[in-house]
Amino acid sequence: MLKNDEVSSSDSDPENKILLEPYEYIRTIPGKQIRPKLIKAFNYWFNIPEDKLLVIGELVEMLHNASLLIDDIEDNSKLRRGSPVAHSIYGVPLTINAANYVYFLAMQKALMLKHSDVTHIFVEQMLELHHGQGMEIWWRDNFVSPSEDEYRQMVIRKCGGLFNLA
Repeated sequence: MLKNDEVSSSDSDPENKILLEPYEYIRTIPGKQIRPKLIKAFNYWFNIPEDKLLVIGELVEMLHNASLLIDDIEDNSKLRRGSPVAHSIYGVPLTINAANYVYFLAMQKALMLKHSDVTHIFVEQMLELHHGQGMEIWWRDNFVSPSEDEYRQMVIRKCGGLFNLA
């Protein structure tokens, strides 16, 4: 099983280290750690075994950080958590590739849960996340003001997807 904070079973591969540099960079920038706290809090009711909960927490963090890499590019951000964005250091192509690579590494990790619905849940939530992000981009780029309900749905899709994975 993968240890906490590992993204791949082939971490010793020097090419993997190169491919994951933008992702590893964003992981070094401290965040609020809301997702791990929520996962732990919800587990009070769900009682998920500790080993599975660890995997779930890791894959949610992987997806969150990978999605931030893409989000910063899509939003033309300059800073993330007060530090330069990854794509300003590593370039857009490598940063996009790292984020996409981590999405698939997270799927690989999710399959370790050996749950019959894991693929369905993973794909459904990733689609929701990208749908929400896509609508936000479309509204921004087309100068469209969504209704309050449309905006609420976008936030649920964009942000709720990662929480639903947990």
